[in-house]
Amino acid sequence: MAADFFSIDVGFRHLSWALITPALDVAERGTVGTAIGDARQLVDSMSGLVAPYAERVACVCVSVPGTVHEGDCQGTVYGGGRLSYLDGVPLAAELSLACGLPVIIENSGRAAALGEYAAGSLRGSQVGVVLVIGSDIGGGIVVDGKVLRGAHSFAGEFSFVRHTPIIGEGRSRDAMAGLCSWQGLRRSILAAKGLADDDAIDGHQLFAWVNEGDDSALRGLHEYAKDLCIWIFNLQCIVDPDVIAIGGGISVQPALLEALHISMRSMMADLQMSDMPKPNIVLAQLGDDAKLLGVAYKAALSLR
Repeated sequence: MAADFFSIDVGFRHLSWALITPALDVAERGTVGTAIGDARQLVDSMSGLVAPYAERVACVCVSVPGTVHEGDCQGTVYGGGRLSYLDGVPLAAELSLACGLPVIIENSGRAAALGEYAAGSLRGSQVGVVLVIGSDIGGGIVVDGKVLRGAHSFAGEFSFVRHTPIIGEGRSRDAMAGLCSWQGLRRSILAAKGLADDDAIDGHQLFAWVNEGDDSALRGLHEYAKDLCIWIFNLQCIVDPDVIAIGGGISVQPALLEALHISMRSMMADLQMSDMPKPNIVLAQLGDDAKLLGVAYKAALSLR
């Protein structure tokens, strides 16, 4: 009897997939580049990936940018992020028709949070938060093993958070997503080094400077950490999580975690917040696998 899950993460430039067992082990995996321009092409590409495994699969599980409302049997995507052609598309229904299998669909940030809860850094938590740092800020909130969605399926849409100053530094800030995204880190480090912002400078170079002990790069990292800690502080006050995990490609860097811990200690000392729980900031453990495992975990729960 078919029991495995076929998970697909829909990205801007590629589709990542994995065949996942009921124990949430990855049996096989792959990544294919895409030149997809519309929803029909996306459905055809995904069904083509599923076809060789169809007899082994109980459910197809899709992680996708955009809002997906719980209980919508059509799996309609709203927004779609950079994949604007997905807006209003009943993606789960169309993929199910194409591959002849049930389809579960979830927002990519919430899928990452579920994956970290099932098998990663949020495991065992009562209330856990994942912040995925990329071109903007994604993530999700998991409460008692379930994604917190809110009244409009908008809870956890961190990319829309705006800055509310809590420290009198006389700074005026706009969208926090811009400050705390991957580009925000790059701008902070390059500004500290007296260099113009340059898209060609990637994370490997930034953290090469940091890990070599470059004073300017370290100063830029700590300025970035201060801004991100304001966000984390506010999350602790509003949601009171057991753990806040930092995900995305940036999450493999221990130097970032150390900078966040230093900034948070300093912030709480300045504010004299001894009666407030100190945010438990950790690095996410699963990388991109979090999204693939998260949608499989959601499917496993739905089939029980």
